[in-house]
Amino acid sequence: MVDPLPPYPPAHDAWRFPPPPVSGRWLWVAIGGGVAATIAIVALVVTLVVAGSSDLRVSIDEPQIVDAVDAGCSTMAAGVEPVSVDGLDVDRPNRIEAQTAVVRDVVASWREIDADLRASDEPFDDWLDDWDRLVEARDDYVAELRSNPSALFEEPEVDGEPISTRMDAVLTGCPVPDTLLRPDEGIARNA
Repeated sequence: MVDPLPPYPPAHDAWRFPPPPVSGRWLWVAIGGGVAATIAIVALVVTLVVAGSSDLRVSIDEPQIVDAVDAGCSTMAAGVEPVSVDGLDVDRPNRIEAQTAVVRDVVASWREIDADLRASDEPFDDWLDDWDRLVEARDDYVAELRSNPSALFEEPEVDGEPISTRMDAVLTGCPVPDTLLRPDEGIARNA
């Protein structure tokens, strides 16, 4: 048989013994922790308010520019992705040039944005310069490809960093399409 449970509440007072003494130092630790937490919260709120009201170097955030970038990226994707540069035929340089022409047109439309507006969003002009570097590298590649059909594309670098890494780090929501960075895909695979 199972022993019955003791009656609840217990027959004797559970708190009949005084609590153990607490050192006064714990009070200061608790106060210090509360002050540190309050300072951290205030610093976080101030940082968020300042970051939200200023132009961040890591992102293009001016609404008119963002709209233009979104429209241009859609145009670029629609014009670049369907043009396959894969394969080893004589038409390859022309197809690469067709892709590059789409990019050139989109970048030109972005450059038509008011200069003061562009300047107000700090990374935008640098981002456009990177697009120009990519276009120039693709033009150079096409020229080399016409004389050497097995030429390989080298992605431009700035300060030792691949240009696509810099461009994608700007947080535009417009990553560089892979086909622009690898126009030699078929050549590299068949080499």
